[in-house]
Amino acid sequence: MKIATVGKGGSGKTTLAGILARILAETSNKMLAVDGDPNPNLALTLGISPEAADDICYIPPNIMQLAQGADGSRTLNMTLSEKEVIRRYAAHAPGGIDLLVMGKPADGSAGSGCMCASHRAVRGLITKMSGYSAHTITDMEAGLEHLKRGTARNVDLMLVVTEPYYRSLEAAARTWRLAAELDIQQIRVVANKVRNREDRAAITEFCQRHDMTIIGEVPQDEAFLEAERTARAPIDHAPDSPGVRAVRALASEIRALEATMNVNSTECV
Repeated sequence: MKIATVGKGGSGKTTLAGILARILAETSNKMLAVDGDPNPNLALTLGISPEAADDICYIPPNIMQLAQGADGSRTLNMTLSEKEVIRRYAAHAPGGIDLLVMGKPADGSAGSGCMCASHRAVRGLITKMSGYSAHTITDMEAGLEHLKRGTARNVDLMLVVTEPYYRSLEAAARTWRLAAELDIQQIRVVANKVRNREDRAAITEFCQRHDMTIIGEVPQDEAFLEAERTARAPIDHAPDSPGVRAVRALASEIRALEATMNVNSTECV
């Protein structure tokens, strides 16, 4: 099952992706995580040290090659074997998680180019590496650019992470609409940083009004902030915190949803 977390900047999607990956990995012998954000932060939330995170090799854009068939159809093909991709570029996180991190423009400097090829590389890897493990979790770039480029087109489940604030909820609604246009099989909202009944009611009312289905709720958790301050993975810092327990409940809902789905590796370019 290919899962992507999306949301407005600051919504908590990266924290959610890291904890969820660690929890799902507990019942797997390996797991693939992809950091699809040009400003990558997933490594720390998975439990990779800051020093090791600094040494991660980014995925080169040319890892995927666009090919056109005689009938005009287009496909993305990996220029390396799955085994070689992992050997060269994967960082290894606790729980048997292999992390691949999105590349940067040509020379990595400001104004050096667009991210088109890097988005294409992530889109291809999500599909081509889908057989690597039972679950693939991709933390997408904040905002809507990845949806406009179709980077997340080939995921099975998109988790739209929202806070109980108007701008975050509005961004979630726009994200939902774009995801629906990409024919993503399942789209669900995760209500994040919920502090009280008023927060819960605000998210519930908004989602009902926009026909958006909520799959889980994660409370505002001081332990997550403490983990951030100490550069530790939240699940390592406080494995029984309210937030981690809530993500465990979310993982159970995802497994139940997965059992009803026709998960495949259909590729769209």
